[in-house]
Amino acid sequence: EQSLISSEEWLQLHGLKSNKLTLKQILSQIGFPHCEDYVMSLGRLVASRYANGLFPRIYTMEDGRVYNLTAKSELITQYMEHLTQAVESYKQRMDWLTSNSRQIFGVILEQCITIVLDFGGMLEEELNLCRDALTMVLQEQVAHIAKFNVIWVSQEPVKWQENAVPVTAPSIAAAISWVEKLPFELTSSHTSRLDALLEAGKDEVIESIYYFVVGDIPEESKELLLQQALKIPCPVCTVSFNARGQGTIAFLKDLSAKTSSRFHAFAERTECVEFPAFPIKDGDSMITWNSRKLKGKLPPGIWGQKEVCTLCLNNSR
Repeated sequence: EQSLISSEEWLQLHGLKSNKLTLKQILSQIGFPHCEDYVMSLGRLVASRYANGLFPRIYTMEDGRVYNLTAKSELITQYMEHLTQAVESYKQRMDWLTSNSRQIFGVILEQCITIVLDFGGMLEEELNLCRDALTMVLQEQVAHIAKFNVIWVSQEPVKWQENAVPVTAPSIAAAISWVEKLPFELTSSHTSRLDALLEAGKDEVIESIYYFVVGDIPEESKELLLQQALKIPCPVCTVSFNARGQGTIAFLKDLSAKTSSRFHAFAERTECVEFPAFPIKDGDSMITWNSRKLKGKLPPGIWGQKEVCTLCLNNSR
C-alpha cells in the first residue's frame, strides 16, 4: 500500500541508502578496500600486495577504489535477494505514481488545498476529458484529505465554496457535480488567472494551491502572473494538462519552483490503446472507463532523465 508522501520522503524510508544497499555499503559488508598509503621515503603511493591473487576484486566507478571480496556465496546471495526486492519496490512505486489520477495530477501531499481551474487555453473537445480527470482526482485523492475548495478562472473568479470545507462523501459528490456543469469559456482577461489565484490565497487554512492549467498560457499573462504569485502566502503547485507549447511547460515549472512547490505535467495520448473489456482490480480501486481512457504521454518541453523524473516522481520536484 502506497503512502501519500513525496518521493523524497519515500526514498528516505525505502531507498537503497536507507536499507544499506548502495554499492559502497554492500562492498563494505562483503569485502574490504585494497589499501594504499603514501610512503615518504619513496615519494609515492604504495599499495599492499599480500592479497594479490588471494581474493576476487572489484573496481568501483563511483570512487575509483578497489575492493577485495571475502564473503561467502551465501551472503552474496542474500544481498542479491535484497536488491531484487528493492527493484520490485521501486517498480511498484513508479507504477503507482503513473496510474489513475496520479498520472494526471501528481500526488496531493497536503491536507488542506484549493484547486484553481484554468481552462482558458482549452479546446472545446477537451472539456469532457478535463471533467473526467478532475472527477478522478476528487474521488481518488481529495477524498482522503481534510479540507478542499475549487475555484474556476472566469471573468470573475467562480468559487465552489467561499472557503475550504471538510472532506465528506456529500462534499466530494457536490464538487464533482459542480465540475461537471462547468461550461466551455475562453478566458479573455489577462488578469482573470491572477484574480483566481489571489482569491485562493486569501483562505488562511489552505496549505497549498494546485493550479490546473489546460492548454497554454498567453505570453502577455506570464510576467504579471509570476510576479504576483510570489505574494501568495502558500505554495502554488502547478499542473499542466495538454500543453501544446514548450513555453507553457517552462513557465509553470518556473512558477512552481519560485513558490517552493511542485510541478506535474500530463498530455493525453491520442494513439489507439487496447483496453480490457471489463473493469479489473488494480490494487487501488476498480479501474473505471475514465481512468482507462485518460492515458498519457510526455508533453512538449518534457524530456531527458531529469524531466522524466519530474513527471513520474512528482518532484521538480
